Amino acid sequence: MASSMVMGIDLGTSNSAVSLWIEGRSVLIPNKQGDVLTPSVIGIDDDEQILVGHSARARLQSHPQLTQASFKRFMGTNATLPLGHLTFRAEELSALLLRQLKDDVEAWLGYSVKDAVITVPAYFNDVQRRAVKTAGQLAGLNVLRLLNEPTAASLAFGLLENKEHKYLTFDLGGGTFDVSIIDMFEGVIEVCASSGDVRLGGDDFSEAIYQWMLNQQPQLKASQAEVRAPLLEKAELLKIALSQGNEATVAWSWQDKEWQWTMNEQEFSTCCQPLLTRLQQPIVQALHDSRFTLNDLDDILLVGGATRMPLIRQTVARLFGRFPRHDLNPDEAVALGAGVQAGMVMADAALDDVILTDVMPFSLGIETSKKNAVHYESGYFLPLIERNTFLPVSKMQTVSTVEDNQTHILLKIYQGEARRVQDNVFLGEMDIDIPAKPAGEVDIDVRFTYTVDGLLEIECRYQGNPEVFRLVIEKVPGQMSEEQIAQSLLKIADLKQHPRDRQENRVLLARCARLYEFLLGEDRYWIDQVTTEFERALDSQDQRRIAAIREQVEQFLGRYEGDSH
Repeated sequence: MASSMVMGIDLGTSNSAVSLWIEGRSVLIPNKQGDVLTPSVIGIDDDEQILVGHSARARLQSHPQLTQASFKRFMGTNATLPLGHLTFRAEELSALLLRQLKDDVEAWLGYSVKDAVITVPAYFNDVQRRAVKTAGQLAGLNVLRLLNEPTAASLAFGLLENKEHKYLTFDLGGGTFDVSIIDMFEGVIEVCASSGDVRLGGDDFSEAIYQWMLNQQPQLKASQAEVRAPLLEKAELLKIALSQGNEATVAWSWQDKEWQWTMNEQEFSTCCQPLLTRLQQPIVQALHDSRFTLNDLDDILLVGGATRMPLIRQTVARLFGRFPRHDLNPDEAVALGAGVQAGMVMADAALDDVILTDVMPFSLGIETSKKNAVHYESGYFLPLIERNTFLPVSKMQTVSTVEDNQTHILLKIYQGEARRVQDNVFLGEMDIDIPAKPAGEVDIDVRFTYTVDGLLEIECRYQGNPEVFRLVIEKVPGQMSEEQIAQSLLKIADLKQHPRDRQENRVLLARCARLYEFLLGEDRYWIDQVTTEFERALDSQDQRRIAAIREQVEQFLGRYEGDSH
């Protein structure tokens, strides 16, 4: 059973969650605090022990130099983020978070699980998606599938609704914004188009309030390095309070002075107007690409924690001329959908009739040259697979030489929508030898094939030659090298964890808890005694004592567990 279980993970900017497909439904798995949402925050304490989730978030204001949040925004970049004197890439911080989610599942199940489906923003490019896979690898996961976040929410909603339906999924999380248009019919959940903004989310609304607070108290601007962390927390409190009332006030004591801010709905709307305007373009783009009109849509589905803001719900209602739906908990919908996809990967019979189709979030193509009045100019983008094409897909384009006696072609592959390749994402290149002939007399067939798992293969051949040149895009700029991954695995393994948080100890405590619930009378008393002894050993952080007691507890539990199944 352990080998067949697959986790569904929502790796979020603000919060993350994990689910399992159990007995015909998606089930959210609680963390050690009993919550299904784990804050996407990593920190270290004064003894350089790693902190993940709630314990890290509790120190975000008091120890900002030892804590990192919203690192998902740096996925697929070479940026390094500090934790004290240590530095980490976004993939490494994400790996620590994923490792915690994996440990939570294993403690809940009582056995090891490695296979996972991980959700990503629909508008993540190829580099960012590969970064998520790398993070999973660093966390010890076998990432079977990357699933677009609004598609995941649509899976959860689709099973709930189970009828013919056309709807738009409006997914505004802590750091990213996605729009997907879904057509659901006869057990098919078809993603018709996706668009979005990977630099727009709830964090930006908090940032807008923070800037408003500085404008209200301009004397604080000179001390932004000191005041930013506490004021951002106050900005977040204002944002939450304005989700529950028309006006909110926060106060802050600093340098023997009481600072206070009162914000109303109108002021909130005004300071966030540029962000609200940015929400519109992806919606227009998705509707255009899907060839849907507003009247074609049955519903607007809200997903993502930031959609709790009345300001967002009012904006959506104005844009679409109707009230949006929020049947599912917006913080949990993506994780629930990831659990459904996990069930589909496991080929659960309950999902036999569900078919999911998805689309390309970006166009893929090559660099070409165009002739001007004097000569050919390079640097132009020729799309081979255009955005929002259904997956899997394979398309071919024929191009020709532009110079006399060319002996080779350097085929450069890009992802994006810009007319010039310099504004798109470079993915790789192929250098192909060709026969020297006059310009235009050598035709090259270029085929792009893109799979549902996000693997791009390029095949290239010049006409008259049976040899096919192939390239599978596996390494792109901003992606960690195998050497870097190996070094990161060692670094993560060396990070200190409190013994209570180590997987083998958490699994054993979970076994103790289950037996305590199962047994009665004197047997329950003895389980309580050995659990207490083990907890004391963990609190001592004495590794020899912990190892010795753990062995004794495992032997003790072995006497009972055969009778508890």
